[in-house]
Amino acid sequence: MRRSASVVLMCLWASLASADGIVIDRSCVDETDRSIPQEFLDKARRLDLIFGHQSVGGNVLDGLSALAEKDGKRYAVERVEDPAAEWFDDHEGWGDFFAGENENPASKCEAFRSKMVDDGLGKHVAVASVKLCWIDFAGKKGEAEKIFAGYRDTMEILEKAFPKVKFIWWTAPLKTEDNPTRAAYNRLVRDHCRAKGKILFDIADIESRTAAAPEPKSPVLLAEYAEDEGHLNETGRLRAARAWWWLMARLAGWDGKPAGK
Repeated sequence: MRRSASVVLMCLWASLASADGIVIDRSCVDETDRSIPQEFLDKARRLDLIFGHQSVGGNVLDGLSALAEKDGKRYAVERVEDPAAEWFDDHEGWGDFFAGENENPASKCEAFRSKMVDDGLGKHVAVASVKLCWIDFAGKKGEAEKIFAGYRDTMEILEKAFPKVKFIWWTAPLKTEDNPTRAAYNRLVRDHCRAKGKILFDIADIESRTAAAPEPKSPVLLAEYAEDEGHLNETGRLRAARAWWWLMARLAGWDGKPAGK
């Protein structure tokens, strides 16, 4: 048995208090696997987290598994699929679940709300997140604004309901071509997160740009990271997973300065 949930969460929430306004993008991919100090990886793996997703989220999780196989000391973490709220009373780690249905972004927002409120996870976790996917956008007029409004409202209602939980916002993943609606949605997410001091995991930036590349006029999922039109290959999965650990270390109290600097 671990320490009581209330004691652990008090310690973790204290370290999370300065996390407002974090943006994780292509600059946060630790290609060397040495930038993040070990002590903050150790703290990050103890953060109780719930993550709602579909297939690209699964790509990120596959990347986390691959990193753990590569270097368990740095990247191993206890993970569980679709946990009950009580799981977090006796474990420290990250849970995930399939949220809603593809091509129905409102169902994903509702599934996340239900998981947090109806299933009680909002009272048991320190970090929570839900992402939409490239397949949720059909390219209809006004679609980006409508989908963004639903996502924004869900996240902000939950932020008010659970003020001690840190909520991670996401941009939408991209396809290898034809992304104007996704790009419009992502601009809305980025502008809102930066204006309101949210925590943003910018998956679109991570998969559409290399470290030194300028911002493209028409962002796409780069071929070197793509398995098909919208999913990540091994390189892309590792890239996203490394950025995810960067975020979790920041949430655990790291200042973002690479180790040794």
